[in-house]
Amino acid sequence: MHAGERETSVLLDLRPDLVKMDSANNESGANLHRLDIPNVYTAIWWYADFPNHYAGVGSKATKALGELVNEHFITQLVDALKAVKADKKTLELQKEYFDRVKQ
Repeated sequence: MHAGERETSVLLDLRPDLVKMDSANNESGANLHRLDIPNVYTAIWWYADFPNHYAGVGSKATKALGELVNEHFITQLVDALKAVKADKKTLELQKEYFDRVKQ
């Protein structure tokens, strides 16, 4: 989650100049579970769980993990863009929809 191992690793790969690893253990990023209302979302849920405003263990982050995560995201994005560019059905269905709405 925010500023945890994965997110910090991603930044170590992309923008290491923004990461302050010497501060990674200054406060806990543990989920405190201070608010438990089943099946209800509240505006204060993040603060209730993570009062230090980050989640996870950023000190475990590595550039190698960041490279792995970033490559995975890039591969997914490339695949999604190829699929969108190859798609012929969406415009056809959109035209069908608007033609039916006009009737």
